[in-house]
Amino acid sequence: MNTIKSLSKFLTKYFTFFVILVALLAIFIPGPGTTLATTKVGNLSAVSILLMIVLFGMGITLTPNDFQRVARNPLQVILGTIAHYVIMPFIAFLLVHLFGLTGAAAVGVILVGSAPSGTSSNVMSFLSGGDVALDVSIGLLSTLLAPVMIPKLLKLLAGKWVNVPFSSMFFSAFQIVVIPIFLGIIVHTIFKEHIQKVIE
Repeated sequence: MNTIKSLSKFLTKYFTFFVILVALLAIFIPGPGTTLATTKVGNLSAVSILLMIVLFGMGITLTPNDFQRVARNPLQVILGTIAHYVIMPFIAFLLVHLFGLTGAAAVGVILVGSAPSGTSSNVMSFLSGGDVALDVSIGLLSTLLAPVMIPKLLKLLAGKWVNVPFSSMFFSAFQIVVIPIFLGIIVHTIFKEHIQKVIE
């Protein structure tokens, strides 16, 4: 038990360092990352499966009460989603002009800035001691709104119109984010006492 706690504290403390290290390795030695990205298990990529494992681990730290608390104060989710679709796209827009990007590069940066918050947002929220249930809720709402918001933001900020496939985007978010977290919550509920000893 102490070993798990020590390992968890070590990884959390040096998480930023590991992210930078892996990013540099991916730039200079792209082979393993490319293989991982193209490897599939069934209809899921290896990267998606790894993300699901991470989110399952996060789900273990959550309880139904966390989401009930968020549901009782929906204004937080609404404001978070509004901030997501205002702050991020306009920062991307400023970066495009700051670095003089044009064409596909400009559209790509604005597209990334307009996209729903992904699983990395959930992980960062967890590691920083944030409200993971709130973060997941904002991510799901922003995903639901993405087919409407992304085309409009791209048209407004980049002068391009794109169609966003709602069904595949929502299914992907449900499969990779919602299901693992839900299963983690179930495990926490069943083995509450044991889980609590590990995460405290």
